Amino acid sequence: MPTRLHAVLAAVLAAIVLGAGGCTETDPAAEAPRELTWPDLIPPEEREQIAALREGRAGPGATEGFPAREDQQIRIFNVVEELDGERVRMPGFILPLDYAERGSAREFLFLPYHGACVHYPAPPPNQVVYLTSEEPIRFDELWDPVWIEGVLTVSRTETDLAAAAYAMTPESVEPYEP
Repeated sequence: MPTRLHAVLAAVLAAIVLGAGGCTETDPAAEAPRELTWPDLIPPEEREQIAALREGRAGPGATEGFPAREDQQIRIFNVVEELDGERVRMPGFILPLDYAERGSAREFLFLPYHGACVHYPAPPPNQVVYLTSEEPIRFDELWDPVWIEGVLTVSRTETDLAAAAYAMTPESVEPYEP
């Protein structure tokens, strides 16, 4: 009888251990998103290059990728590869590229500041996220900041207004509340 009891206990223990192992796997959609700021989309070595340019201490060749005219987009596509496939939440501004109906669109640029691409030159591609949605996303005012949440991908996209180095299909778009 003790042998049979040992066999039953071993089977129960194995089921618990194997069951617990299966429970440790999580659905990425169920995980809390990583909150990002716009500088997080720039590779660290590029942040230093940009700071050097601003401070006038950049060396030869440092302006490669920078436009000849001030009204053109800086064409630097360097990205943070570790963010590819990560579920994130970010604040910013949306700029519709198409209008499904008044006050909604399916295709947007997501930008770090109001007026980017319209009143000011577009930010570098690694500061632009191309957003697409099968269902139209409603928006009230373009100058109101929003939070977006979804899986960020590294994906080069060219539009008439700007190039983007990242893309996302937003899971949610909400008014920005700090």
